[in-house]
Amino acid sequence: MTLLMIATLLGVMTSALAHADLASGLAAFRGGDYGLAMSQLQPLANQGEAQAQFYVGVAYQKGWGVIADPGKAAAWYRRAAEQGMNKAQHNLALLYLRGEGVEADALKAREWFERAAQQGDMRAAHELGLLYFRGMGVERDYGKARNWWEKAAAAGESSAASDLGILFRRGQGGVPRDVAASIKLWTTAARAGLPAAQNALGACYMNGDGVEADMLEAWAWFRLAAQSGLTVAEINAEMARGQLDEAGQAAARRRFESLRAELAALTAAQPATP
Repeated sequence: MTLLMIATLLGVMTSALAHADLASGLAAFRGGDYGLAMSQLQPLANQGEAQAQFYVGVAYQKGWGVIADPGKAAAWYRRAAEQGMNKAQHNLALLYLRGEGVEADALKAREWFERAAQQGDMRAAHELGLLYFRGMGVERDYGKARNWWEKAAAAGESSAASDLGILFRRGQGGVPRDVAASIKLWTTAARAGLPAAQNALGACYMNGDGVEADMLEAWAWFRLAAQSGLTVAEINAEMARGQLDEAGQAAARRRFESLRAELAALTAAQPATP
């Protein structure tokens, strides 16, 4: 009995120490001290700790604290993914899709995206919708693309909302054309800060497509997208500006500043990413 109690106590202590090392390693990783993080996470990853394996994979993919090695990143992601970690499944799928560290394989990308999406990873659900939309690794199916994007958009994935807006605007493959729905989706994604959606919404206001034409509003959304580096939005902003007189341009700048402050406040109110 005494030996059993000692063994149990040692097991509890070992588990507690491992947990403390994991917490410390994750804190160092998120704080940017990658050397310290790897010194604590690598041993745990070797012992089979899925979270540690995932972050070691991230380190090798990004070259943070180690020499970048996409092959090692894929190997560590796979070990965590096989334990059911959806973030690792998502990242491994991306590597298969891009052919980074592994041979490009859309079928395997689809498999891992789907496993992650089934566990509620909405980034993976968005990517899975893209595969069905493009017919990569699966037969092209706009209905399935819509289903995955609707799930992701409902969970707040702005990229899925933006792409779903495109699908409704075009009305492809049996998906009914719904301009009002596309405007609503693009507005949601644009207010979440997605440049592509901001540009699309600006185009709607510039052309009076689904909304009343409003060159001030168009220019403000184009400028928001352009400040993120979207070249086409910069071009569109110049086109919109050319249709405004001096007073209109001043009013457009005020609208832009007001909109930018509003969206910044929305971003600041969002919970921090874990």
